[in-house]
Amino acid sequence: MPDTDVFRLRQSKLNAFLFADVGAESNGMPLSVVSMLGRLGGDPWATAGRLAGQPRDAAVLELAEIITGTAQADRSSSEIMAIATRLASLLPGPGAASFVAARRSGPQSSSVGGWSKSTLAVLALALAAVVLVLRVTGVL
Repeated sequence: MPDTDVFRLRQSKLNAFLFADVGAESNGMPLSVVSMLGRLGGDPWATAGRLAGQPRDAAVLELAEIITGTAQADRSSSEIMAIATRLASLLPGPGAASFVAARRSGPQSSSVGGWSKSTLAVLALALAAVVLVLRVTGVL
């Protein structure tokens, strides 16, 4: 079952960081941290929580790498470091990172053995489809 805590977003200590402006893309569109982290393919809140738990210098360096790899704009390395430093200053301290991790892994967790239930459902459907195809083609 999906996590349905609709009020968590308002309570998150990561909001100032996640909704901060990274800067304009090459096409002029603004880019927020949550969008930039979303381009990595993971959960932006989990990534932000992990960054918040790191020493500030390590978070700045990782943010600079993320900006370099995901932001679609030409920026100098000094500009990237300035943006990363500004964004890292918006991260809450390590206590907030553990708060976020505890909330995400609480009783509303929707995972089984490290696999999300939706991933397991998709895998089960894919397996059923393969078996069906093999039976129709006479292989099974």
